[in-house]
Amino acid sequence: MMEYEKKVMLTSQEYGVLQHTLAEIHAPVILQTNYYFDTEDFSMCKKGITCRIRAKNQKYQAVIKEHHGADCSTEKILSENTEFAPCVFSPLGLRFQGKLMTKRFVLYKDKNCKMVLDCNEYLGITDYELEVEYQSGCENNAIQLLDEISDIFIAYGLLDSRSSFIDRVGRSKSKSERFFERKLQERR
Repeated sequence: MMEYEKKVMLTSQEYGVLQHTLAEIHAPVILQTNYYFDTEDFSMCKKGITCRIRAKNQKYQAVIKEHHGADCSTEKILSENTEFAPCVFSPLGLRFQGKLMTKRFVLYKDKNCKMVLDCNEYLGITDYELEVEYQSGCENNAIQLLDEISDIFIAYGLLDSRSSFIDRVGRSKSKSERFFERKLQERR
């Protein structure tokens, strides 16, 4: 399955504004946990491949995700279970490396786009991000949603212009990249 998304890291203040103005009014919280697997030297991550089991709504989905630049990735679902089954990655020589927990609010959703606000906790770090997932051919819809978010930040005095926000889009690392970067730092 091909996935397209625009992602931008947020400050805690920006996250707070969106949570207050949009999420608390419109969106229930969704809790999910990503359990990451890789080789001892993180060879999968170095190749842009994420191997994870995502726990959400009491279901566990094992996925191999290949990143193709900032906006595009492909996902292959290996299994879906009602219990945690890390053995699915054993034949690949991968072992459990840790977990990342996300508190997610769906801020907007239609047939072409979904915008989510995430608070992520992993390895002693908390970070915040906004993601707009979109269908092929609907990139302009995603950009329009991001423009609307930048207008909120301008209204709250957090930004001077739309471009200062839009320039940040696509520059952040994926959740798994940030997780493994932190994991490497812990080893040093």
